[in-house]
Amino acid sequence: MEDHFGKYLRLFGSIFLLVIGGLLTLILLLLGAKLLFGLLSYISWISYVYMIFILLVPSILFISIYIVYFKRTRSHPVKIIRWISYLLFSAALTTWLLFLILDIQTFFKYAYNAIGMYRSYDMVFLASNVAGIFLVGVLQAFTSEKEKDWMENYRNNEELK
Repeated sequence: MEDHFGKYLRLFGSIFLLVIGGLLTLILLLLGAKLLFGLLSYISWISYVYMIFILLVPSILFISIYIVYFKRTRSHPVKIIRWISYLLFSAALTTWLLFLILDIQTFFKYAYNAIGMYRSYDMVFLASNVAGIFLVGVLQAFTSEKEKDWMENYRNNEELK
């Protein structure tokens, strides 16, 4: 009986110390981040690096998505949908590259700190890109071959054995 009580007490103590240690580690990390970002505010050029990073994020994200979908479209079975997809993806890629160049030029010319001043953060532009990706995905999904569900695959594998 004493042995079980000692095991539970040690287990409770270990869990308690783990929770306390985790909370202390989290607090120390947050205080360290606050100190680091406080020190970074004294470096004048760090805000420029941060703003360029913020300008690059949506462009890199959407350009990489369009490149992946562009490559996947090669294997689509319906030719007209493949050409529509290529047309939309090419237009979107060209627009993103153009807006990226124009935004970088605007940044180096005017150095705006507000993202609303840049073309790649226009809500209509971002929404149209998401809608375009969704539209092409739906078009390709409706014109692709129907996938077999797991029951059909199981039956076909059993018949082959």
